[in-house]
Amino acid sequence: MPLRKCTGCGELKESSQMIRIMKVHDTQEVLVNPGSSSFGRSSYLCYNKDCLQKALKKKRIPKTLKKEISEDIVEKIKTLTEN
Repeated sequence: MPLRKCTGCGELKESSQMIRIMKVHDTQEVLVNPGSSSFGRSSYLCYNKDCLQKALKKKRIPKTLKKEISEDIVEKIKTLTEN
């Protein structure tokens, strides 16, 4: 399994243990935890509220994706970090 760096804390973890936020290459649509066959620019986060807060505060997710993210996407990520 490939290692990915958390956008919030910077820790390296297996991609299967992280939330994947992806901008689809063709449509520029932002998805949370898309299927493995999806292709595009991705940002990874630990399942941790603190990591999400750091990433949002420093605007790291939009910087990584090169696209602003909607409030709906932020809410989807928040529900995943609460579990």
